[in-house]
Amino acid sequence: MNLWDDTLLYNSRERERLTTNIDADVAIIGGGFTGLWSAYYLKKLDPTLRVVILEAERIGFGASGRNGGWCSALYPTTQGYSEVRPHLLTSIDEIGAFAHDLAPEVGFVKSGTITVARNKAQLARIQESTAPHETYLSKGALLGRLGMKGALGGLYTPDCAVIHPGRLVRALAEQVEKLGVIIYEQSRALTIEPNLVKSKDGSVRATTIIKATEVFSQNPRSHAPVYSLMVATEPLSDELWSEIGLAHRETFSEALHLVNYGQRTLDNRLAVGGRGARYLFGSRLRAKHEMDHRVHQEIMELVRDWFPVLKKTKFTHRWGGAVSIPRDWHPYISWDKASGIARAGGYSGDGVTLSHLSGKTLAHLVLERDHPITTLPHVNWQNPMWEPEPLRWLGVNGSVLATDLADREEAFTRRPSLIAKALNSFIRV
Repeated sequence: MNLWDDTLLYNSRERERLTTNIDADVAIIGGGFTGLWSAYYLKKLDPTLRVVILEAERIGFGASGRNGGWCSALYPTTQGYSEVRPHLLTSIDEIGAFAHDLAPEVGFVKSGTITVARNKAQLARIQESTAPHETYLSKGALLGRLGMKGALGGLYTPDCAVIHPGRLVRALAEQVEKLGVIIYEQSRALTIEPNLVKSKDGSVRATTIIKATEVFSQNPRSHAPVYSLMVATEPLSDELWSEIGLAHRETFSEALHLVNYGQRTLDNRLAVGGRGARYLFGSRLRAKHEMDHRVHQEIMELVRDWFPVLKKTKFTHRWGGAVSIPRDWHPYISWDKASGIARAGGYSGDGVTLSHLSGKTLAHLVLERDHPITTLPHVNWQNPMWEPEPLRWLGVNGSVLATDLADREEAFTRRPSLIAKALNSFIRV
């Protein structure tokens, strides 16, 4: 079960399906963070707009309700990051203000993130890559904040907050409804064309259509859906937390090549996620792939390796979901005034903050309002297509395997991985 769904504090209400033909100024496809923030800022900029959201399942069904709860300034690529970063920092603070004023149950705490090096190769990499906004932590300084076994040092950045994503996405939905937005659930968009969206039992005719579907995009070569899986422990005692640390609920990860991430939850659990599940041929999405026993087991073993004090601790929740990775790892926002169709996505797992920036950007683009965010590098960015199958299947799954081998190589040689160096030149085209 998904921890975030299981700890909402209230029952997530069901909304009506679209069962008739209606008109709107803006139709948004997708009820995740991108679609909801788009609606929020559209109504803030022009309260008279008629805005409708069509969600194929329920609000927060996708990555918005399944992620690791990091509201960070991370960006999938280095290209253009220096220009985008200040606006990501603003987005973090604006999400925080929203949570503080309208949704305190989200538990927004901006206490930064810690990246831990546990072998000399990892230590060399983080020392070489330390950015001006990051602080290097000696072993002693690190262990004073996070008691991870084998830690040699680490990096700290203050530019990250922790949230309960399930509560945030639902609180945001309720707020946009208060602004006058109509949300239809169980209303999958079957066809999308200029000025018209059709579902099974109804349609929306709109001047503007925003595709906020991200990993659920219908073009299988536009992105590679890569699964990220999570586990969570039972609530931990104060005694255990005194050994683990994270007194301020910092987010954390080990400096592995294979993605991993963790947080201390509002109810004092340890929630940790990571990648490693295989990519499905043809960019398919399968619900059963969210429950990969092997990957969940590997994540639990990693947690117990980090914190041996949790050897007998129960893991009560296991879940997962897919993230959208473009071929060049570059996020995108586009707005075609002629067709009235806009889209955003390609967050590669860094979507909590990026989706806020995207939604705010889309609102300004659609309403033709001047703002510095409308000229950022990812606006009107054209991503290359992924290779056709079976090359895509071989490339993505080969990359996941090579990433795991790179971590094993570093643990054995204690030097930065040659495999990782070669892999980066291949995947970051």
